[in-house]
Amino acid sequence: MKDRSIQKLVFCAAFLAALALGTPADAGFDVDFGANVQIDDDTDLFFAISSRYFSRDREVVERWGRRYDHPDDLAVALFIARHSGISLSSIFRLREEGRTWWEIGIRLGVPADVWFVPVPRDPGPPYGHAYGYWKKHKNDPRSDYILADVDVRNLVAVRVMHEYYNVDVNVAMDWRSDGRDLRALVSDEYRGRHAGDSTPPGHSKSKSKNKNDDHPGKGHKQK
Repeated sequence: MKDRSIQKLVFCAAFLAALALGTPADAGFDVDFGANVQIDDDTDLFFAISSRYFSRDREVVERWGRRYDHPDDLAVALFIARHSGISLSSIFRLREEGRTWWEIGIRLGVPADVWFVPVPRDPGPPYGHAYGYWKKHKNDPRSDYILADVDVRNLVAVRVMHEYYNVDVNVAMDWRSDGRDLRALVSDEYRGRHAGDSTPPGHSKSKSKNKNDDHPGKGHKQK
């Protein structure tokens, strides 16, 4: 009985630590959404996947998805909200003020380490710059290094793909290496797994029905 109690305490501690870091306790939680999504619509798939990964209501994800012109920015906003506990509306206001994603993360207390998935090798472009700064300064809490929006978007995209589809981080980096947005990447992989579509991630055959396409200039512009 004593051993079982200790095991339960260890499990609870590990679970709470995972929550504290904002990392899903059951990384790799891809599911078949069935008729709940339009499989040929990248945006519908992206909203459904983002809702599940970030544990947010689908309606909330869709509402904020319409306010960001770039799908990567929606993912970054949801990521910051998860790790800071700050509302999406507050994050959006900071973005509208012209702040970079890295500045917003620092302002809201997001730890630098949560942006990075540990890798066994030095990653090449487009990740080498960000990982180089992190490895050099991660043990110095006073360091004030800055990452550009493109670096932050890449880091979040890699983490989402790595954790949602439970693939090796190097695979996720390879999928992202040609710069295609997260909406296309997660949608292509979903179709490959659930609809028998062999299209490589990031090479979508479908139309990306982005609701923002009908409203140019709405929301914050990509930097």
